[in-house]
Amino acid sequence: MTQLLHRIERFILGADGDFDELAAAAARFGYERVEPYRRLCDRRGVTPAALDDWRAAPAVPTSAFKSLRLAADEPQETFRSSGTTRGAERRSVHYHPYPDLYRTVIDATFPAACLPAGSVRVPILSLIPDRATASDSSLSFMAAHVFERHAAAGRAWAVREGGIDLDFACRWLRSRAAGEPVLLLATALALVLLLDWLDQDAEGPIRLPAGSRVFETGGFKGQRLETTPEAVRRRARALLGLSPDAVVREYGMTELTSQAYSRPGGERLHTPPWMPFRVLDPDTLEEVEDGDTGLLAFFDLANLGSVCHVLTEDLGVREGDAFRLLGRASGAELRGCSLTAEELGSA
Repeated sequence: MTQLLHRIERFILGADGDFDELAAAAARFGYERVEPYRRLCDRRGVTPAALDDWRAAPAVPTSAFKSLRLAADEPQETFRSSGTTRGAERRSVHYHPYPDLYRTVIDATFPAACLPAGSVRVPILSLIPDRATASDSSLSFMAAHVFERHAAAGRAWAVREGGIDLDFACRWLRSRAAGEPVLLLATALALVLLLDWLDQDAEGPIRLPAGSRVFETGGFKGQRLETTPEAVRRRARALLGLSPDAVVREYGMTELTSQAYSRPGGERLHTPPWMPFRVLDPDTLEEVEDGDTGLLAFFDLANLGSVCHVLTEDLGVREGDAFRLLGRASGAELRGCSLTAEELGSA
C-alpha cells in the first residue's frame, strides 16, 4: 500500500508514472480492501484481471457513501456532506485514511487555478467555515490548507458560529481596495449573500485591486433562489470591480478527493490528469457520445483510501477535454445509480 500511495503522490506532482497502470493498481487495491466494492465487482463478473482497464471498474454512486463504510484503511479524517439535499440523516460520509494525499492534490491544483498571477501568498478572505466551525467538512479542510500555504498577512475568516459576518466581510474587502490583489473564497450561496449585502450597502460597490480572484464552489442545494450561477458571477464582477477572468469555478464534492476547475472566467470545467471523467447514460451507465447529456463519473486516483471510480448525481456534457455542468439529475434520471446502490448494499 505504501508503495502505491507514494507512486500516486509522485504522479500527482508530475514527477513520473503511467495513469493506466496506476489506475489498474488502485482499482485492484479497492477490490482487495473495500468489501462492498469487491461484492459489487463480483456481482458484475468483474475480475481483478479485468481491472487493467479503469473504465471496466464499476463506478460507485455517491448515494452509497450515505449508507456504506467505504474505507480501505483506518480513517485519519472523516468528512461529511452538508446534508442540505435530504437532511442531516442522509449525509454522505467519506472515510479518508490518507489526508496527506488530499493536501498533495490541493498543492498540485489550487495555486495554478486560483491564485492571482505570479502570487505565492496573498491576503485571503474566506466565506467558507474554518475547521473549528466545520471540522468534518472536506471544503473547510481544503480552505485551512490553502490558508496555511498561501495566505499573507491580513487574512481573515468571515464565518462565525451564527453564520457569515457580512458586514465584516465588506469592511475587509473595502480596506484592501487600494492594495495588492486579494483572493476571496466562497460557496455560491455565500457569494449571493455577500452580493445582496453589497446591493444594500450605502457605500456602493467595491473595486478590488487588479488581479484579484474569486474562488466559487458549489450550487444552491436546498435553496430557492431566483438566479443562475452565470448571473451570480456577472454580479460578482460588477459589484466587486473584477475583470471578466477573475472568477474561478471549482467542482468538488465530499465523495471525491480531487477537484475540477474552470479556466479563469470560463464555464467549462477541467479535471487534472489523475482524475479523468466520463459522461454516462443514466439508464445503462454506458458512455454517451460527446455533446450528449449524461451523468458525470470520475476515476480519482486520490480516492485510493475509499473507491476511485465515483458516479455522481450531476448531469453534464463533454466539450473536448472538459465538461459543462448542467445541474442535478432528477429521481427519474437516477435509475442506473439506484440499481448499482442496491447491488452494493446486498449481502
